[in-house]
Amino acid sequence: MWRLPNPERLGQRAGPLHVLGGSGLTPMDWMDLLADPAYRHVLLNHVPVIGLIVAWMVLASGLVLRQSALLFTGLALIAITAGISIPVANYGDAAYPAVYDILDGHSRGWLDYHAEVADTWLPLLYATSAFAIIGIIIGWARLRWLPWLSLATAVLTLVAIGGVSVVASAGGKIQHPEFRISDPP
Repeated sequence: MWRLPNPERLGQRAGPLHVLGGSGLTPMDWMDLLADPAYRHVLLNHVPVIGLIVAWMVLASGLVLRQSALLFTGLALIAITAGISIPVANYGDAAYPAVYDILDGHSRGWLDYHAEVADTWLPLLYATSAFAIIGIIIGWARLRWLPWLSLATAVLTLVAIGGVSVVASAGGKIQHPEFRISDPP
């Protein structure tokens, strides 16, 4: 069940600087946080966004430099970072009811929109991960096809980066009203 940390138990030291070390959190406090699906969602949700950008740059470098090792590395990174969207989505779905209950009206609207666009774009992330895995397998068997499979995966990944950016933007506006320039669509 999602809940806010108890400030009394944390000794009123739950500020952002105390999280970095010497926070006074016990191992049980950390275990409680890690058991919380909302915390796990927030912990992992940056991987598909930042990871896909880095993975795409590795793959693009492999295409430009015509190096098979970079192509395989880029495809593997794309498969992993796009595949991380599976647990991210599962944790987000599990956290939704508890998070919804503690939000105000505008934040609830952004949470609903975030869930809606995530459901729209997730199939593309799954397909991107699967396509990268297929590219590794076929590219290993037929090395001549590797550049073409990598190019197709690079294009698909660019579209996936756009989609995951829309999802992340909506998610950021749930708890950050300073990012909101309009109401949720």
